[in-house]
Amino acid sequence: MATDVISLIKEDHRDVESLFERLKAMPENRPALLAELAAKFVAHSEGEEDEVYPVLAKRRPEEKEEVHHGAEEHHEAEEMISRLLETDPDGPEFDTLLRELVEAVTHHVEEEENDILPALEKALPFEERVQLGKAFSKRKAEVLAAPLKPRSRTKDELAHQAKERGIEGASAMTKDELAAAVKRKKQERG
Repeated sequence: MATDVISLIKEDHRDVESLFERLKAMPENRPALLAELAAKFVAHSEGEEDEVYPVLAKRRPEEKEEVHHGAEEHHEAEEMISRLLETDPDGPEFDTLLRELVEAVTHHVEEEENDILPALEKALPFEERVQLGKAFSKRKAEVLAAPLKPRSRTKDELAHQAKERGIEGASAMTKDELAAAVKRKKQERG
């Protein structure tokens, strides 16, 4: 059984990938599978953002931007999960939204496993990664025990993403306008 935080995070990633496959292959089980995915994804995200990311940003300040980017991707995926929860699992829009979610999460997992986790491994000795794994697991358990509340990106996060993508006039936009502009720009880039 894995005990260090890196192994625990990777186990969660494989679990989510398995849930994605089951969501595609078993449409009759979508409501239950989606509820499981939502709960696990939110718990994982909050565990990383509350316990893991701050430690990495403190130990390796050069990773702060990557950590911030990872949190933004969590929030974006949670918004997609919220939309899926509100969508008819038998309708055509569900498959489109699921595909977008799978692409977004796959991208996030690749970045995290190629950038964030190797930086964490360099920053912390094994014993500290084991302690961080305990804190990560405890935080996930707390989130799983509470009612599900997927988060959405803040206006500041959306403004930051708009700036990164070179969107003009972002400072004058509302939160909804920023979200739409960021989504359009992301779709343009493929």
